[in-house]
Parts: sequence; C-alpha cells; structure tokens
Amino acid sequence: MPLELNYDERCQLSVLIIEMLQQWRMSEDEQLALLGMPAETRPRELTRLGRGAPFPEVSEQEQRARHLLGIDEALQVIFPHNRRMASFWVRHGNKKFPESPLTVMLSEGLAGMDRIWRHLDCTRNWE
Repeated sequence: MPLELNYDERCQLSVLIIEMLQQWRMSEDEQLALLGMPAETRPRELTRLGRGAPFPEVSEQEQRARHLLGIDEALQVIFPHNRRMASFWVRHGNKKFPESPLTVMLSEGLAGMDRIWRHLDCTRNWE
C-alpha cells in the first residue's frame, strides 16, 4: 500500500528515517541496504535525505520506511526511558532472533522487517 505523501511529507520522512537509522548506529552501507536503495547508490544520497531531500516514491522503499518507523515506534514503547536500547536491541541476538534483528532485516529484506515488526508489535498480527 503506497504511503501517498505530498512533497513536504516526503521531505520530513527522509529526515526522520535518516535520524532514526543514525540513532540505531547504522553504517552507511547498512542504511542503504535497509532502505532498499539500488546498488549503485552512493552514501552521499543519505546526506541529501538527512538534509530534507524528498524520500523516493518507490513502493518497496516506502514500505521499508513504514516498517522501520513501525519497528522504531514499538521499540520506543518497549524501552520508554532509554532511547539507546533500540540500537542495542536491533544489533544483538535474543531468544527469538539469535543472529540479531539487524541480520534478519538485512538478509531477508522487507519480509524480515515484517517479522521483526510483528514480533515487537502484537497489534500487527490483527491486520
């Protein structure tokens, strides 16, 4: 389902997504992979997005952004007093995701993001 955002909302989305990925302490390569950017995308594109360039109107990239925001929101609910725990949780294995949620998202793409989001937010299973 497309996000159907106007130009200003796409610019705000870009800033929000890049700030979130930086708070999660993602490398540029990890950020590009999580966003599903084409292989030839240079890291400077992240800088442009972080400064407010409009988020791409590509369906899969929109869905990835939606999932990443949902994961971040769920982590904020789970860890309301320590924002840094989101980065820790994403990078370290646990009972459900022994390799790490980040590894799942990078290796499985959108399907992995969906698995992570559903694990964190039980209301996702109601859809």
